[in-house]
Amino acid sequence: MRVYLARLLLIAPDLLLLDEPTNHLDLPALEWLEQYLLSFAGSMVLVSHDRYFIDRLADEICELENGRLVHYTGNYHFYEKQKALIREQALKKQQALAEERERQQKFIDRFRYKATKAAQVQSRIKQLEKMEEVEWTPTPPRSLSFTLQAETTSFRDVVKISDLYYRYAGPWVLEELNLSIYRGDRLALVGINGAGKTTLTRLMCSQLTPQQGSVRIGERVQIGYYAQHQIEALTPDATVYEEVASTVRHALLPRVRDGLGLFGFHGDDAFKPIRVLSGGEKARVSLTKILLSPVNFLIMDEPTNHLDLASKEALEEALSGFDGTLLLISHDRYFLDKLVHRVIELKDGRLREFEGNYSDYLNKRRLESLNERETESEPAVEKEVSAKKNKEQKRQEAEARQAVSKERNFLKAEIERIEARIAHLEAQKLETEQLLGQPDSYKDGASAARLTREYSAVKTELEQLLEKWAALQTEYEVLLERLKSR
Repeated sequence: MRVYLARLLLIAPDLLLLDEPTNHLDLPALEWLEQYLLSFAGSMVLVSHDRYFIDRLADEICELENGRLVHYTGNYHFYEKQKALIREQALKKQQALAEERERQQKFIDRFRYKATKAAQVQSRIKQLEKMEEVEWTPTPPRSLSFTLQAETTSFRDVVKISDLYYRYAGPWVLEELNLSIYRGDRLALVGINGAGKTTLTRLMCSQLTPQQGSVRIGERVQIGYYAQHQIEALTPDATVYEEVASTVRHALLPRVRDGLGLFGFHGDDAFKPIRVLSGGEKARVSLTKILLSPVNFLIMDEPTNHLDLASKEALEEALSGFDGTLLLISHDRYFLDKLVHRVIELKDGRLREFEGNYSDYLNKRRLESLNERETESEPAVEKEVSAKKNKEQKRQEAEARQAVSKERNFLKAEIERIEARIAHLEAQKLETEQLLGQPDSYKDGASAARLTREYSAVKTELEQLLEKWAALQTEYEVLLERLKSR
């Protein structure tokens, strides 16, 4: 997959059609792909469930829903807001139409057989026949009928890892790790594929034992561990409902069907035997079991795999209300951004901690990378004051300049893209203002409402883009100053 993608990008086409390009990529590969595509000069059509990826790259979104293709202008954040607004307005229109129909029908029923009102009754009947239905209403988001609450509150110290070393047959996978997790923490554990993230979570769950150091679990801590391999532990002959009900906490037994519906098991699907389910369906059964179990420390390894967007959003809503402790491993950065407030990076067998969500972590890491490049570019201590720079020093400085120059080009391309979008939106805003200033625009209520929605949407996106442009411009100017000072 990666080789094919790289070959495709090297062709430098005018139009890129990418169908789920982020599948099977770890976070560093995802970030590299995003940076490349942000500077791509051609056009792109993306099909993706990666909302963070869409948010950074797309300036228009088309959603295929119930046989209709609906167009939204803006990134994923804007799409979410605009879709909710359109749905709200459509529901209000539906309600108004229903009330008007009821009013007209009452008049018809009351005076249907009264000769003096016959003409008016016929007129109302014709009005009812001509009333238009609301053409389209976005599908409502799935609603949760339960919240995730820990049955038992743990003590303050949830996990304490001290001087931990672990390896399999070869070299150390984890070295001298120290980590404290406290009640209420919401953490993301990140690192490249093979860094040892799953190994660390298995050590926390006592599935593995460290060769050196210790993992201490706090008092009254009840761990719920979700991982892809857990589907093997499901009972093949049990039904979906029976499998989940077998471990659910007693208070939530009446809500098992709600939890299953949340992840796509509706109606008779709940009574299918486990053995006939696909791998993705089995994963969703395991996920439902964990969420409804009596735990206060949830460890979840790639929980969004095999979930559609609606299920991901429902899971986010459920976890955002969870009053226990949460540790997530996920390649879904949008998911992490919404749920975590501390990021733990596992790299070369060691841990580093960053306060904030995943976007904060990326910004801090980018700043560190720039500082490291600057440090590398500084001349090494010369053996003789009057000696010329040797070839190695020159090479290092050249590489550092190239790295900073590459960052400058990336920022410049992103600024130009945003400026082009701002110019387009300002022209669209002016055109809409002119239409709204014309009395004829208000003859058709639906048309006037549409113009008002478009105007509000354009203003909102303009404000967001101007803020983003200002932040990038500041970063770009700082980078230029650094280049000048070399």
